[in-house]
Amino acid sequence: MSDPQWPASARSVWRAGVIVGYGLAFAILLTRLFGGEFSLWSELPGAVSLSLVAAVSPTLALLASRRRPGLLLPAGAIAILSVPALSLFGYPMFVIGLIWLWAHHQVAGSAPSGAAAALLAAVVLWFGAAVAMFIHLDPACTQTLRDGTVQEVDPAARGYETGWVWSMDSNTFSGWGTMEADVVSGACGSDTLVLWEAAASITLSVGSVLASWYLVKPTEVATSATPEGLSV
Repeated sequence: MSDPQWPASARSVWRAGVIVGYGLAFAILLTRLFGGEFSLWSELPGAVSLSLVAAVSPTLALLASRRRPGLLLPAGAIAILSVPALSLFGYPMFVIGLIWLWAHHQVAGSAPSGAAAALLAAVVLWFGAAVAMFIHLDPACTQTLRDGTVQEVDPAARGYETGWVWSMDSNTFSGWGTMEADVVSGACGSDTLVLWEAAASITLSVGSVLASWYLVKPTEVATSATPEGLSV
């Protein structure tokens, strides 16, 4: 990790925020992969997509060290907006976002080149990446047999349907119903990500970072405090 030539206080909170942000993204990946009710392969598209949505903020903050301190602005804004998308993981990200906005104020100056445009582009693309995971419902069902075998079940057979959220009604999901004699438990999830949804979300997450990198031009960091870091 590059150590920017920033005031010591801003440099410290920047580094801690990046580490914690990536830690949260990794925790989301593991939780989604191994904490769900379905097989690893069923959970993988959603796990990767959600962890990359979480990783956009720390990635922007990390890239801010490459003479682009203006990237701390979209990094902080996206982290603050992460609460609805990341559930409980969004709350520590919210705090990190406030820290990155403070660091941006300390090191980027009053009008860093391209920061406002990067903020708009990053938030719009990131929001699209988050919405792509929830706007289309693709339910999944499994059942566990007495011998421990886990089987996939057609969601339609359990009263679950696939469709866009605005076209679904409260009667779409009718519940599990009566289980067969050799089935000891069953589970249905209202939304699992299929490959095209995951691809859309991943593309928009990557696009959020690339657009911000392009729009924020390299600049000298503020010199209001004595630089104490290493040259980037």
